[in-house]
Amino acid sequence: MNMTIPPRNPGLNIGFLVSDTSRMLRRIFNERLTHLGLTQAQWRALAHLSRNEGLNQVSLADRLDVQPITVARLIDKLVAAQLVERRPDPNDRRAQRLYLTAQAAPVLEQIWDVADETYAVVLKGISDEERDQLIELLTRLQANIGPLQPCGSS
Repeated sequence: MNMTIPPRNPGLNIGFLVSDTSRMLRRIFNERLTHLGLTQAQWRALAHLSRNEGLNQVSLADRLDVQPITVARLIDKLVAAQLVERRPDPNDRRAQRLYLTAQAAPVLEQIWDVADETYAVVLKGISDEERDQLIELLTRLQANIGPLQPCGSS
């Protein structure tokens, strides 16, 4: 007995839409940020640290959805480029916290400029009210997803 599974349209699935849109935006950012000499992982790490200075490497790895050893190597490169510094964690002598250096500020400014230029194009034809509604809906979606994640994920 051969059962045919009816096809589903991924274009109408929230997960596919969010994932594909994110992938497409990352590709655009990668292309537009090549002049900075940063990899996707590096500019994403800088962006996360700009919003969450003082994270430890495990927390950053979780936010980037990579293994902690991968983040350790990534941070080594950003430290060598003088964009990030490690500082001792006052609550755990074995751990270190991650902070941006003064040299990271102009790099982040260029990243934000590219983001502004990119979003001006991709949000064309979408009103300010629609943009605000999209942000509000995605924020609520994130909040609803939070409790479903495995322990330790954010």
